[in-house]
Amino acid sequence: MKELNTTFEGALRPGDLIMTSMGTYEHKSVVSDRRCPLGKPMLISATARTGTVREEPYDAVVMGRKTGYAQQQPNLPSHQVLEKARSQIGIWRYHLLTHNCEAFANWAGGLKVTSRQVNSTLSGAAISVCATKMICNNPRPAKLMLMALVGGTIGLASAQILK
Repeated sequence: MKELNTTFEGALRPGDLIMTSMGTYEHKSVVSDRRCPLGKPMLISATARTGTVREEPYDAVVMGRKTGYAQQQPNLPSHQVLEKARSQIGIWRYHLLTHNCEAFANWAGGLKVTSRQVNSTLSGAAISVCATKMICNNPRPAKLMLMALVGGTIGLASAQILK
């Protein structure tokens, strides 16, 4: 994965998909064909912060954090990616498990509508709970909850690209 830096922002192409490390998760955005007053690209993304899709300045989304190209890039021409992305501004209702930033950017790019991070978290939690039930004789619900948390955290960490 090629990392971005302050001089690379200008080289981003409309329709590119990028990932930004937000600490415990990665935020996925679509690069717009519009520029903010500072000359940086605008980004289109779904966030819990806004509860929907917005087109915002690069710095408002990235906030100086490590950012790079998403592993999968769109299967559609850039004008179609941007048309689809903009069609959801103010309409898409953010939901952590089903309508998150990754699902939105994948949908706009003509990719499979899924979230690698959500899938990894849920898989890690399920495997951890199943393993606990197999190893422990009649584990308490609190132990199962703890192991789901641990497994989910490990699953999410394993899904991170921008380590």
